Amino acid sequence: MKKIIYAVGGLFGLLIAVLILALVFAGSFLTNEFLVKQIESAINVRANVDKVNINLFSALSSVEVEGIQLAYRDNVANQGTPLSERKPIQSAVISIGKADIKLSLLGILMKKFELKKLVIEEPKVSFVMFESGGNNLTPLFKAPATVNGEPNPALSPEAIAERKKEEEEARAAALNEPSQPFSIKDIPIAIEMGLVGVKKGDVQVTMKKTGQVIKIQALDFELKDIDIDGSDLKEHNHIGINLDADVFVIGRSKNEAAKFILETKGDLQPFVVESGLVNPTVTYNVTMVEDSFVSGFAAFDALAGELPLLNQAGLKLDKLKEKAVLKKDVSFKVSYNNGKITFLDEPTFPTKNYDLQINKGSYLVITNNSHELKMGLLYDEEESKKSIAGVDAKIKEATKGQGDPKELRNKLLGNIIKGDRINIPFKTYGDLRNPSVQLGVDIGSISSLIGGAVKELIKGKATDALKNIPGAGNALKGLGF
Repeated sequence: MKKIIYAVGGLFGLLIAVLILALVFAGSFLTNEFLVKQIESAINVRANVDKVNINLFSALSSVEVEGIQLAYRDNVANQGTPLSERKPIQSAVISIGKADIKLSLLGILMKKFELKKLVIEEPKVSFVMFESGGNNLTPLFKAPATVNGEPNPALSPEAIAERKKEEEEARAAALNEPSQPFSIKDIPIAIEMGLVGVKKGDVQVTMKKTGQVIKIQALDFELKDIDIDGSDLKEHNHIGINLDADVFVIGRSKNEAAKFILETKGDLQPFVVESGLVNPTVTYNVTMVEDSFVSGFAAFDALAGELPLLNQAGLKLDKLKEKAVLKKDVSFKVSYNNGKITFLDEPTFPTKNYDLQINKGSYLVITNNSHELKMGLLYDEEESKKSIAGVDAKIKEATKGQGDPKELRNKLLGNIIKGDRINIPFKTYGDLRNPSVQLGVDIGSISSLIGGAVKELIKGKATDALKNIPGAGNALKGLGF
């Protein structure tokens, strides 16, 4: 056991020495040409780096790289053509304006990794999800078949042939899987970081199967106050996170279906204290900012189809199909676990035409659009009054002005009226693009009232409650019962 400890300690010491020597001579070899060769030898891309800056007064701790571009691999990359002989990349799949890296070597000598700064500025990513489930980025991060005009010495001839046919994805993914779960307790260094983040990011995700495009713009992402020590996770297990972004959803028709202006903050415990394994569940504080909107929400189309009875009674909910713009900022908490977002409280989103409340425990799986959202829709007071007035007018017309139409209307619609506003609880589930909807109101009792008690009224056998409503018989005949 002691020999193993000594061997690990000696290896760690050697790595520190190599790192120090590398950084001492960084100014002589860390050039854009060098970085491009390293990138193109490691992954299946054509790369470009415009400039590398090293601060001579802190050469051990500061590196700045500008103009990073990654594109689909071509013969220029395969042959290892010098940068001076290359034409500019015309259509990069991934580009980064600048990467700024600062770390403390003194911390490394003390077995403490102190990253002062790692900020990526103006990254641009074009991500395409194919109908088969694959994507355009996966092939970029495989080992290349050809390096500097020769077969990649890191690959066997069989592997090279498979790579050229793009059949190596599954095998590469399997080989990259760790034999056991990663535990921070296996890392013999405490990690303390200043700022890690992305500024002014721009990501476009194209869904080939649905024709949808998701654009993430003005992306600012920060990990800060990073303090992790695998030997003392109880006291050192913290990451602060800030994420601001404008998220646009573009439908197949090329129209904006939604815009979400998001501000997210969180204080995370990234590892489980007892085991050191990665914490599978993370909690975020999210603010959806005023002027975010939804247009053409499929669940509302399905909801409208579930309300023929209300339409028959003269209650119109046509405003559900209009663009809904958020009138003020709304803050709420969600948890994230393997692509599943779960609401931990019950936020209400006020818009011009209605307020939408999402119940605690509702969830959305962003990887496949499956969901179960329990919601309550409270129609705008002004629009509610117009719709209710339409029902009253229909009753009044049928009764020729006799009696109070409100009494009969309340018998018909009482369990979906809250104060003077229409209130419809419902659940939407399945595929978010083509959801199923289940009403939370007791439609059965309304049907019973109209289809049972009302017919009895027409036959002269109504209950005492309905008998006492002046003009009820004529009103219900006018409504078609």
